[in-house]
Amino acid sequence: MPMTPHALLAQIIDYAGLFPPARLPMGEAFNRFLRHRSGADGGLLGRFVCPAPRLEELGRFVESSDLGQTPIGIAALGSGGDDPPAFAEASEHDVAAMGEFTNRHDPVARVDVFEVKLPAEGDPAAVVDYTLDQLDETLPHRVDCFFESPLLGAWADRLVSDVAAIAAAGHEIDPQRRAGLKIRCGGLEASAIPSVEAVAAAVVAARDKNLPIKATQGLHHPFRHRDEALGAAVHGFLNLAVAAILAGEHHLDDRTVREIIADEDPASFRVTGAFLKWRDLEISSDSVRDARTSGFAGFGSCSFSEPRDDLSALGLL
Repeated sequence: MPMTPHALLAQIIDYAGLFPPARLPMGEAFNRFLRHRSGADGGLLGRFVCPAPRLEELGRFVESSDLGQTPIGIAALGSGGDDPPAFAEASEHDVAAMGEFTNRHDPVARVDVFEVKLPAEGDPAAVVDYTLDQLDETLPHRVDCFFESPLLGAWADRLVSDVAAIAAAGHEIDPQRRAGLKIRCGGLEASAIPSVEAVAAAVVAARDKNLPIKATQGLHHPFRHRDEALGAAVHGFLNLAVAAILAGEHHLDDRTVREIIADEDPASFRVTGAFLKWRDLEISSDSVRDARTSGFAGFGSCSFSEPRDDLSALGLL
């Protein structure tokens, strides 16, 4: 793979085959992950996504599978809670399960990412602090934590407060720690798809606070397009990745970020061995690699074949 496509796409997909619409059983999902990982395009794959309460179940398949020589990263999904007390109780169980899994299976497999939705009530800063403290006390290694802020309903004010809380807590504990923002870009119904304005605002807010951003759901295809089954336009994962990368490189304003996220014309995007480009905005291959490390962390998908096949058809693999 040429330099810029590799820098852009390396480990960009976290495999979430356990989740809808795939909803595969644990064994089948994990076996598919291993097959994709060992295939010609396995470099696209990052982590296996697993709910924290199901880590013990996953562990049985880790023990009985041929995992090869490369350690497996696990992204554990937290149970969350509607208010801080419920969130705290669930997090205690989740983090304990993460610790037990890693202690048993490291270095073959370890949980190195934790993703959890912030509660609708309470102070987000206190929740973020509490979660990071738990991870520090329980896990023997660094765990990157992505906190989800909803982009539906009255999202605007909450996004601002959530991003500020994530940024403050992450840097207060460790300036190098990756506490980041997670956004949900779709679902099984059209009503679950956030607006272009909401997604762009999340990209800009994360950029302004130097937070990495990770996405999930509804991102099976590279470019924004109309999904006839849903009867609505759906977001593209390359739209989002390019918007986040160029927003950081050129400090783009909200309007330009919205234009990138809304662009349904593949001809607007160019990926060569030397640069990534959207219209007249360009970034070098080395800078793309840095932006993936510090800015766009990737996206979760219940399908690996769909994004891989589209990228292959575009000539990027």
